[in-house]
Amino acid sequence: MAKSHNQKAKILILEQMLCSTGENCVVTMQEILERLTEYGIRAERKSIYDDIEALRDFGMDIRFRRGKPGGYYLAGNTEIKSSVLPEKETVSESQKAEKEPEVVSSGIHPDEIQDMSKTMKLHYKSERRDEVEAYFGTRAEYKEKDSNELTVIVPLTAGPYFYGWLTAMNGDVRISKPKKAAAAYRDYLKSLAREYKGI
Repeated sequence: MAKSHNQKAKILILEQMLCSTGENCVVTMQEILERLTEYGIRAERKSIYDDIEALRDFGMDIRFRRGKPGGYYLAGNTEIKSSVLPEKETVSESQKAEKEPEVVSSGIHPDEIQDMSKTMKLHYKSERRDEVEAYFGTRAEYKEKDSNELTVIVPLTAGPYFYGWLTAMNGDVRISKPKKAAAAYRDYLKSLAREYKGI
């Protein structure tokens, strides 16, 4: 029950934060996470993406602005409303213990992790940081090569879910090591292309 209430509060807080944005006033993922933490709500980036999609489904024209600072805003919102949030609940230690913890997960399909003892290295463009961190979550080691290109080291992963996500990144995320992992992804793409040959 506590978790259900927690989730409802999370999306309401997110909605109110977005209502205080506009094209020239964005809210970053980090600001969203920090605000939720203030209200005792632990969340991972992936769950925020899901909530944003849910709000879009209900008619909110939420857009993402790239650059610095990059962030989310409500399109067509010219008059910025002040964000009025409910007062924080004071939660006793015993009540905290009763609350179900938020499940921290990533977008990786568990069945596609080949070997936890082996790793894979990917390079990605800085504008894909949110998507990469949402997908790999805490199972990854993130490194900044330079301001435009970053690297991530993750458990060796292969399969249609991972390859589908990688393809959706439109070349902005690529496998660099091991070569066998990159070759396996290439072969997967070739097999898909063969299915559509002659159409």
